[in-house]
Amino acid sequence: MSLKRFINKAAKLHLTGLPSRHLAVLSSCLLLAACSSPAPSPTLVPLANTPVLAGPESVAEQAVVSEVAETAVSLPVADMQTFAPQPPTPEGIGVHPQDAEQLWVPNAGPELPDGDRPPPMKAPLSLHPDDHYWLIRPIPSGSRNYDLEWYPFGNDVLRPDVGAYRIHHGLDFPNDTGTPVLAAGSGTVVHAGVLPSPRNGVNYYGNTVVIQHDWQWQGEDVFTLYAHTLELFVQEGDVVETGQLIAGVGSSGEVSGPHMHLEVRIGSNVYGAARNPALWLAPFEGMGTIAGRFVDKNGRFITSAPVTVRPIDVDTAVRRQLTYYPTIASDDVWRENFVVADLPAGTYEVQLIGIDNIRYEREIDVYPGQTSFVVVSTNFEFNPTATPPASPTPEPTPIPEPTNVPEPTPTVGSAP
Repeated sequence: MSLKRFINKAAKLHLTGLPSRHLAVLSSCLLLAACSSPAPSPTLVPLANTPVLAGPESVAEQAVVSEVAETAVSLPVADMQTFAPQPPTPEGIGVHPQDAEQLWVPNAGPELPDGDRPPPMKAPLSLHPDDHYWLIRPIPSGSRNYDLEWYPFGNDVLRPDVGAYRIHHGLDFPNDTGTPVLAAGSGTVVHAGVLPSPRNGVNYYGNTVVIQHDWQWQGEDVFTLYAHTLELFVQEGDVVETGQLIAGVGSSGEVSGPHMHLEVRIGSNVYGAARNPALWLAPFEGMGTIAGRFVDKNGRFITSAPVTVRPIDVDTAVRRQLTYYPTIASDDVWRENFVVADLPAGTYEVQLIGIDNIRYEREIDVYPGQTSFVVVSTNFEFNPTATPPASPTPEPTPIPEPTNVPEPTPTVGSAP
């Protein structure tokens, strides 16, 4: 400090009334300070960054940084917060569905060649404009929600060890007694109870539920029928939702084992209005359907002709059936006379056999959730052999139980 500034400072202190002895001491200190060498300037320390709470703005900034993560610098492990290790997830040896013991009802048919089915796709589903997979499977996943391969719609029984029974107007789902039966679509219950035949009064269907759905197809009402149930959980007039429990699988009516018989009826709730349910039930994930028309040179259906579907690039079983019986109704759009459903997506060979065992072959691709259609025309004129008209009495299930006939009571005078 300069002497001049010191004197001015002392004068100001004196004027404020500072005692003279204090002023003298202060003056001495200031003189010593003025004579000493100047001190070095202090080094500036950078301020610490202010912590920012995670909020919407900071989250947005983090998102921007994540886009250029390759330029980010990882923190040392020592600087990162550590957490207590989580206990490991318990693991064990589970039983896979294909390894579990399968319970099959008597006369329900052979086991699946391909193992379990994947979950079905969500309904309603129409990936193709002419498709109408609007119904869910009426049996829940975990139970057998696929039909008998050897008794398809429009066919008689195909097992050689069973023999002819009756042309099928629906699909059968064998299951344990009490397995839930679900409404395949929403609508109103128009029948709940026994359903005797109008022809002879026999209760072939057993306990039956019929639902009229709250939507139409091509301006026509759509009905679904669920037969042979053990018990009913709805009554006539009830409004039901898709997937609602309506009954349990049973063996009521004329049957050989517990199962549920499903029909889809278009236009009216009568036996002859049945259509192939395979064109209405949503396919399983990754699976599709082959439908086709086998006709003669005049475009007329060739009935009861052998159909074989062989996989070309798919690991699945060969499927066999016959074209529809003459009295079976086709879909109003597809106009098909055979349907093979639940096929894994891939390429297949469709083989049909006409008169004189002439084979007609086509390759066709199957896509998930869709119907692949093929028309096979022949160069001959089909003249089916005349057959007696089919009985209008429905008997949906093959292999009826034999009836014991009592011995006749001998009468007086009769021959031994």
